[in-house]
Amino acid sequence: MLTRLISIVSLLLLLSGAASAQGLSLTGEVTYRERIALPAGASLYVGLVTLPDGNPVLGAGSSVPAGAQPPLQFALGIRSDLTGSSRSYGLVADIRLGSSILFRSPAPVPVDLNAAAATTIIVARYSGPQPVVEPVIESDLVGTAWQVTSIAGTPVTGSRPITLSIASDLRVDGHAGCNDYFAQASVEAGGLQFGLPASTKKACSPDLMAQEQAFFAALAATASYDLSDDSMRLRDGADIPLVGLIKAKE
Repeated sequence: MLTRLISIVSLLLLLSGAASAQGLSLTGEVTYRERIALPAGASLYVGLVTLPDGNPVLGAGSSVPAGAQPPLQFALGIRSDLTGSSRSYGLVADIRLGSSILFRSPAPVPVDLNAAAATTIIVARYSGPQPVVEPVIESDLVGTAWQVTSIAGTPVTGSRPITLSIASDLRVDGHAGCNDYFAQASVEAGGLQFGLPASTKKACSPDLMAQEQAFFAALAATASYDLSDDSMRLRDGADIPLVGLIKAKE
């Protein structure tokens, strides 16, 4: 029985918009009072909102291993420009199973973006209306093997292609140039986001390792995509192209 979700720390570094280039992050734990384990397929979502209106600023989600129990640790990356803002912010959290919300924080927990203190978010059983809008997923997005041609406008190198495939359940896997990886995608309101990938630990040449890290960072910053014939582009929150891909040959 898992009593602490350690992997959530790395998997929640996904950002809305720009990546956390300077390593700024909010850390803490999400917990609930019931003594029950979470079911297989559960996911944890943590978000930053403005106070007092509760408008979302950024957020991230990660799958939770079956049988995990609270507290669930998290580290949410934030943009450096937010720390200089005069706005007040809070953290919210959901624990979901598919599109259903199991637990939700009753109110945002105020947080100081300039402090290093960890935040505890207590979520409660959720009995409100469940989301009913299902994401519209283009048929070519899932079930297609994609090959990466460029990252941030730079052509990829290496003897083995960088690949990406999204299954019908939005699980992602592929090869990153050195290591194999897997992640979870989410499609909402026409957007596309990726959880920070987990990968094998093979070591390659410095240039391949740097390219692989650039690819993972681009996935973490992805907010949308566009499809055109046999190609696809992943874009960030400012609609700037991050990754160019083409359909892989059989």
